[in-house]
Amino acid sequence: AMRDAQRSMTWFALFGLLLYPFAVVIASLVGLDEAQKTLGSMAPTYFVAVAGIVAAFFGSQAYTKKK
Repeated sequence: AMRDAQRSMTWFALFGLLLYPFAVVIASLVGLDEAQKTLGSMAPTYFVAVAGIVAAFFGSQAYTKKK
């Protein structure tokens, strides 16, 4: 159950990582300039955090399979 939860969390994080740029573009197209600026300024931190989550999951999976 824990592995399934971790796998779900990782896939959710990956989809969020892929959809985040679309949120910035949609905010721009709708005319929400302040939202676009906020999302744009949060992007570097968000991408590093999500990449850390995904890397930790895949790293732990590779470590346990190698062991």
